[in-house]
Amino acid sequence: MARSDEEREQFDALYGPAIPAGGNGIQLHEWPMFPRSRQKLDKTSGGALAAYLQQVAELHLNNLFPEIFHLLWIVDEDGELWFSVEEVVDQSGVTIGVFPKSVQARPFNLQKLGHPTLLGNALKLACIGGEVVFDPDDPDGSGRKFCLTNASGRYGLRPSQRREHLEAVAGKFEQNGLYFWIDFQKPRP
Repeated sequence: MARSDEEREQFDALYGPAIPAGGNGIQLHEWPMFPRSRQKLDKTSGGALAAYLQQVAELHLNNLFPEIFHLLWIVDEDGELWFSVEEVVDQSGVTIGVFPKSVQARPFNLQKLGHPTLLGNALKLACIGGEVVFDPDDPDGSGRKFCLTNASGRYGLRPSQRREHLEAVAGKFEQNGLYFWIDFQKPRP
């Protein structure tokens, strides 16, 4: 989307500049793939996601599902917000499922589909990314059970990220019926 210099400055102030993936960049297995659960945030998907998160938060199966579940999100260079669960695929690209967030080790033949795969095109730029995680311990006491973070080593923890960018993302979720408490994590140098 072509923007005037003034529009670009306003957009950058809102979400941060749209730049390539930082950190360890885009992994080879991520170039040709995107998650099956990938969706663009709009009124329909936002309403469905809000209902789903409410339902899983109310289940009393030791809260196991909400505790292992996490949702990746990203704001692309056009200002669109995309989300999906962090899917795991085998070497042929077949979706295996999801691993709990706490699991760092996995079989060598399985790969996570990270934030770059939400863009639908590995060459596309993004402004900010992070996760939605179950955490009913909001320090502000809002009663919200899910937390919005900027926990993305490639898009959310870049030196240019500020709390205001994450707050703007929270506003985008709120416009679509989703309310989270915010955990802004300090960007890496």
